[in-house]
Amino acid sequence: MASRLVSVTLLAAILGVSTVATADPSAADKETARSLMNDGRSARDKGDLKAALKAFAGADSIMHVPTTGLEVAKTQIALGLLVEARDTALRVSRSQEKPGEPGPFKQARDAASALNDELEGRIPSLTVTLKNVPDGMSATVTLDDAPMSSEMLGQARKLDPGHHVVVAKAGKVDGKQEVDVAEKEQKQVTVELPPQPAAEPTETQTPTETPPVEHAAKSGFSKGLMYGGFGLGGAGLVVGAITGFLTMSKTSTIKGSSGCSGNVCGPAEFNDISSAKSMATISTISFVAAGVGAAVGVIGLVTGNSSETVPASTPPEKPAGEESTSRIEPWLGLGAAGLRGSF
Repeated sequence: MASRLVSVTLLAAILGVSTVATADPSAADKETARSLMNDGRSARDKGDLKAALKAFAGADSIMHVPTTGLEVAKTQIALGLLVEARDTALRVSRSQEKPGEPGPFKQARDAASALNDELEGRIPSLTVTLKNVPDGMSATVTLDDAPMSSEMLGQARKLDPGHHVVVAKAGKVDGKQEVDVAEKEQKQVTVELPPQPAAEPTETQTPTETPPVEHAAKSGFSKGLMYGGFGLGGAGLVVGAITGFLTMSKTSTIKGSSGCSGNVCGPAEFNDISSAKSMATISTISFVAAGVGAAVGVIGLVTGNSSETVPASTPPEKPAGEESTSRIEPWLGLGAAGLRGSF
């Protein structure tokens, strides 16, 4: 008894849901649909097909009858939406006939069926293929910003006539093709991907290159002249001054001795006089050598400074770390002076 009561209750619930689902539109709904249909016809007469489609679609969403659906399909065709129009016409043509329905409903259903057959041959297709996709790498493809599955590549895809954009991406590269398709046309388009960029090398720290620095290249000979000349000049000046002082001192001593009267001296003073004369000669020679050394030093300094600059990268004439062997030094002797050295 209890199970039988449950069955009856479930049946009543199902019937109630069905009644609600198939309930006819209210009077307000019907009046709204009539107004939308009038708006759609008015917009269509003015050439505003988008506004007409919006109004017809609104009325059809309320009524779900063949007459409203047929107007939607016709307006979609006028806008070039052949795929959408065939889907609408097919829905209308397959709608179930109801007992006692108005005659225009049957006429609309028949018209939708004929429209469906006509559109089947008018809808174009586009076949998309890819080229240069690396092995082991998958590509993503979009048609008018809508994704295409990999199974559809190489297959004819139905679409509305007009301008279409195909974009393919694989790895770090992408390709793009734009194509215009007319009614009834079966077209193919190939998207060719460019080569993948080479892998970036691992960054390694490289030593910073030191920019070349220019420096003055002075010859060893010029340096030798400068240092040797100024050295000789200094030594000659010192020796000349000392020997000159000793000469004057010895001369004064000789003149003050008892063996001399004025500038005349006896034999006993001859050795001292000869020694004084030798020191005077050495003093004179030293001062001359000092002048010569100073002149040579100036020449070395001038020629060294006027040497042209060369890049630091110029290979040295001698191994690095080896000093120049050029050397000039003054020498002094009894009654003589000069320069000596090696290059």
